[in-house]
Amino acid sequence: MNKLYRTVIVEDTYIDRQALEKIISDLPQIQLVGVATTIMEAFSICEKIKPDFIIADGKMGQEKSAGANFVKNIRKLLPEVRVLGLTYHPDLIDGLKRAGCDYVANKALIESPEAAKKFIREALSPKPEYYRPFAPPTLSETQDRVLRLICEGYTEDEIAREFGNDSRKPIRNIKNALFDIFGAKSVANLVHLAYKSGYLHPDRDI
Repeated sequence: MNKLYRTVIVEDTYIDRQALEKIISDLPQIQLVGVATTIMEAFSICEKIKPDFIIADGKMGQEKSAGANFVKNIRKLLPEVRVLGLTYHPDLIDGLKRAGCDYVANKALIESPEAAKKFIREALSPKPEYYRPFAPPTLSETQDRVLRLICEGYTEDEIAREFGNDSRKPIRNIKNALFDIFGAKSVANLVHLAYKSGYLHPDRDI
């Protein structure tokens, strides 16, 4: 990792925030450029600074879904940004992954600074470059609706209910077709490519 990652910390707990600042100060590839203690502040900082890397708490304030919603929307604004999600709540991990985190770590498992650095390296590790420039694809009305619901963080079961289906199998088939169309390998990658290809636009689809 020779690149210098301009980094923003989004964390409302003072002790955790201080610990993160100390840990990343030991990593020469990390440059701390912003710290946010609220979601509103985080959006303001990220819109202005456009960081390369965000370390985000999964639960900000009293809203357990706040962290995932932040990641989902910041992905629309900054498709290329790397995101490490952190949480003490195991039930939030799946939602953070679906929202677009490159890596999610349970804070309870971070027993030392070295363990924390390992999770940071995981989030910043090179990923296969699935994207290649292409014109925005043409989707059917159903594929378009499923894609937009996926980008909103809906699960297969939730999308099936939106369509009035008893089974999620038809939705999974549509999702797999979208993976093939965009050349995606994961939900986070699909969301990234939907915006990067120009099919969805941050200014119109947030």
